Amino acid sequence: MQGTSPVIKAVTIWLTALMLTIAAAVVVIWLVNAKAYGPGKQVENYLQALQDGNGAQALGLLNAEVPDANAVLLDGDALRNSTAGLEVLDLEEVETAVDNRTDVVVSYRLDGAEEKSTFQLEKTGTSWVFFDQWVFRPTTLPAVRVNAANQNEAELNGARVALPEGTNTFAAFYPSRVAASFTSGFFEAPEQTGVLAAPSGSLDLTLRSQATPALVEAVDARVHEFLDSCAGEQNRLAPAGCPFYHLTNNRVEPPITWEITKYPTVEISPADGHWVLAPLQGSARVTATQTDLFSGVQSPLVEDKDFSFGARLSVNGQDISLTAVIE
Repeated sequence: MQGTSPVIKAVTIWLTALMLTIAAAVVVIWLVNAKAYGPGKQVENYLQALQDGNGAQALGLLNAEVPDANAVLLDGDALRNSTAGLEVLDLEEVETAVDNRTDVVVSYRLDGAEEKSTFQLEKTGTSWVFFDQWVFRPTTLPAVRVNAANQNEAELNGARVALPEGTNTFAAFYPSRVAASFTSGFFEAPEQTGVLAAPSGSLDLTLRSQATPALVEAVDARVHEFLDSCAGEQNRLAPAGCPFYHLTNNRVEPPITWEITKYPTVEISPADGHWVLAPLQGSARVTATQTDLFSGVQSPLVEDKDFSFGARLSVNGQDISLTAVIE
């Protein structure tokens, strides 16, 4: 029996190598198509654009319509802050009954809670013969409504925004964490947050403003000034425009002096779009010499008088106006 021809051996080796090369190429093409061009990769690119603060790229990938709303959350630092701390836990491609459509379900942790977002993608063709083209199905971005009854501005994901008449609506990507708050020298509102996980989602964040200690101290100083000026009007049993007075049937001899023994506690709260002071309650002491008109006997007059009054508060920037309301 004669051995195999060297030519046949060479051809056999060559054909085997060619088949292995083709098989390897098919595997490589499949892997590249799945990992670099598949629907999951498009979602990864979108999430990365959000984390980079690249709103133009994210919007182009998502193929979404922007609602009629403020766009401050759609780019830059405000967008970057919306996905700060985003941790993707799982990304699953789910085939659907619709031809050429795949849903990508992303499980993630954001703002301390686990959430899921679903993205619908469809295959529109191929590029370079082998690689699929996947695009997001058209959708509309969700919106966030921020309300603050006593403020006309707020901070949204680190960006200063206007709240005309105490409210405004903002378009946002998903998934995203939206945080609204307000801080100034005299007023503050604790942070309110929420997570948008779907295009159909919406958020209503209501800020409840309160006076800062700086404002309370400033108003307290105004109250002290007013009462001290009243107490400074000596030789009067009823200082004009002041909340305290003393009535008696005796004749009172000067000098008549007043001193404030207890100053009111200042409490400021919001109401109907402005700020109001709770009734101001305190005590004052009048000191003088009095003569009994029937017996002619003189005696010291020392009496504490409780008083209460209201005041209108106006705050314009750093200017504070306090007007006492005496009935």
